[in-house]
Amino acid sequence: MADPKTATELVQNSNSPYQLQTASIDWGDDNVPRSSLYGDVYYCREHGLAETRYVFLEQNHLPARFSALGEHSTFTIAETGFGTGLNFLAAWQLWRKHKNTTTNTRLHFVSVEKHPLHKTDLERALAQWPELSELSAELLAHYPELIAGQHRLQFDDGAVVLDLLFADTEQGFDSLLRSLHPHFTSANALIDAWFLDGFAPGTNPGMWSEPLLNSVATLSKPDCSFATFTAAGFVKRGLQQRGFTVEKVAGFGRKRDMLRGRFTGAANPPPDQASRTRRRLVENAAWHLAAVQPRPAMVAVVGAGLAGCSTAAALARRGIKVTLLEHHDDVAAGASGNPQAILYTKLSHQAGQLNQFALASFLYACRFYRTLPELPGELCGVLQLMGLHQQDQFDKLQSAFSDQGNWCRFVSAEQAGTIAGLPLTAPAVYFPQAGWLRPAELCRQLLVHRHITWLPGHTLSHLQQEKNGWVLQCDNGARFSADAVVLANSHHAKQLPQLAHLPLKTIRGQLSILPASDVSPHSRTVICHEGYIAPPVGDKIVVGASYDTQSQSTALRDEDNLDNLRKLQEAIPAIAIKHSPQTWQARAALRCTSPDYLPIVGPAPIAEQQRSAFAPLAKDARAIIDQHGLYYPGLYLNLAHGSRGLTSTPLAAEIIASQLCHEVSPLSRDLLRALSPSRFLMRSLIRGVKAS
Repeated sequence: MADPKTATELVQNSNSPYQLQTASIDWGDDNVPRSSLYGDVYYCREHGLAETRYVFLEQNHLPARFSALGEHSTFTIAETGFGTGLNFLAAWQLWRKHKNTTTNTRLHFVSVEKHPLHKTDLERALAQWPELSELSAELLAHYPELIAGQHRLQFDDGAVVLDLLFADTEQGFDSLLRSLHPHFTSANALIDAWFLDGFAPGTNPGMWSEPLLNSVATLSKPDCSFATFTAAGFVKRGLQQRGFTVEKVAGFGRKRDMLRGRFTGAANPPPDQASRTRRRLVENAAWHLAAVQPRPAMVAVVGAGLAGCSTAAALARRGIKVTLLEHHDDVAAGASGNPQAILYTKLSHQAGQLNQFALASFLYACRFYRTLPELPGELCGVLQLMGLHQQDQFDKLQSAFSDQGNWCRFVSAEQAGTIAGLPLTAPAVYFPQAGWLRPAELCRQLLVHRHITWLPGHTLSHLQQEKNGWVLQCDNGARFSADAVVLANSHHAKQLPQLAHLPLKTIRGQLSILPASDVSPHSRTVICHEGYIAPPVGDKIVVGASYDTQSQSTALRDEDNLDNLRKLQEAIPAIAIKHSPQTWQARAALRCTSPDYLPIVGPAPIAEQQRSAFAPLAKDARAIIDQHGLYYPGLYLNLAHGSRGLTSTPLAAEIIASQLCHEVSPLSRDLLRALSPSRFLMRSLIRGVKAS
């Protein structure tokens, strides 16, 4: 990992959208962390924890509010400046002490940090608070990579969630807004309490700006509280103008005053501020926004592959009862059923939406799988070989991710060969935290939860919306009722009339399964090229995989085994194969994907109503439409993960669960729109092409 000065220089000399200017810490003789950028301390060494408890916990009345939470409630705190994480740890400790143990409640903490600390500095800072050592160790174990974007961390079996947004504070909180349409700002009310922290206004005015205060007000629930150590007049007036009652109370220690208050919603901004607010809240068509529905108590998930099992687990962690229906007799029997699945990503130096999602889901998956009680595979590392014709791309990637050596390294052919334990002829991108898992074992592990009932041999034949939810009819005569439904059944979802409009695509893939004794030498890591080869699973080695967009057949083909062998020998000439591919075993399946290769994640649109409501976009893409999207109440989709289901499904499951439970999303508004099942309808309207 680069030191802070090197990282700063890289940011200044790179156009990468992913790099950050990390915190530069001056420890001084007193061992108190000071920001070299802002010339201010992160906390008082003698009384930092006591100050946090007084200013943020007591003045937001958190002990009483935590104790009073009802069944299945989520309490959401937002903070402007994560710093050393002291405020989060203090809130987490208080949560453990005061939460009602008889109710299924959750603490959700959202914090934005423009200059995150390196892990070594974070560890040194938190070592000064021994009473937080248990929680500090967990935070350090899950601390995300220092790369721009939103990072979700989960603790206490999912009962405590930390969303860290490494971004400019204004940009970070703006990205949490579900809609910028002025008619639907109430949909943004997510926060129960604010910790308005950060360095003093005099040293860091950007953390107290008018656009930031706009987001604070827009994100606040009715009666949301705030507390801040500052008593600056412009902060007080800014909050009052945006609908907060503001009270000046005694500060901590030698600080005379501080501010606290509550959100009433009765905002009265000055004329110039009101005009700026209107300009900022510009979204002409909130087609992605679904009407708010009650939190479901019971959800039916259809499909027991990686998407369905991940979704069931995410819902069960929130105390929701799940019935999981699968038409096969076992889990992961379709495209998820390969003996090995590879956890990997393809990097890009550009910040397109596909690239952003691919990276965010990969980093989340790496953290998620490390928390499993028993890992059904091996995180042995993945080498992504780069051919000689890809040198320019390799150089651009190395420039964009050069300070990310903890999870992403750029190695020469010789270095790659040393890592793999066999000669290689091409440089590679090395992902040391990635590897391979057995999908079926993973799915079974995800389903071990008291809230999950999974039913094999149940093929969904009919889905009917009723007044209070949904009725699911199966081919075997079984009938189920649920408050909500999540379809995670790959391309089979399109067989339902509600989803006939979806432009789902299938890609046939065949992998080859060889006796390990037929392959020499064995690689110590997964090696990806046009295909891939992984370390042995028992006495077998998996070589993959073909890519056929034309065939719908899963019958095994000798020519696909031959093609897999050809790609392997071209990429890794050092690997010798003893016997002919015609003697190999194989497995073929149909992967489900979408035209833009992004998954389809979110509420299911009522296609004809959606087309009708947003028809003006066909004539003018900027037409103002005062209408949220038209969606089936409680019907959600988690589809089209292609060949990257192991990587993308954990984060997609969190998105679905967050939407059903009205929580802060793990991804920005723009990425949620990019994943929305409605995106194809909107594109077809704007481009004048009928969606199929």
